[in-house]
Amino acid sequence: MPKFERQKYLQILETQGVNAALTALHRDTERLEYDSFEGEQGYQPQKFEDLTSVREFARELWERALAQKSS
Repeated sequence: MPKFERQKYLQILETQGVNAALTALHRDTERLEYDSFEGEQGYQPQKFEDLTSVREFARELWERALAQKSS
């Protein structure tokens, strides 16, 4: 997985909605998790640290989704 870029998911959010953005993020997160621990190079600490940013962003998207539902 290339370096995590929030803009990709924000664009999906704007064009396809929060469900599509969360789904894309979830799929990419699965690949990053695999690469971080079980990929060809084994455990990669930097990719593991990147997961923290990805997970924080996922929470932001979920908060947006919940805010939209309650509106």
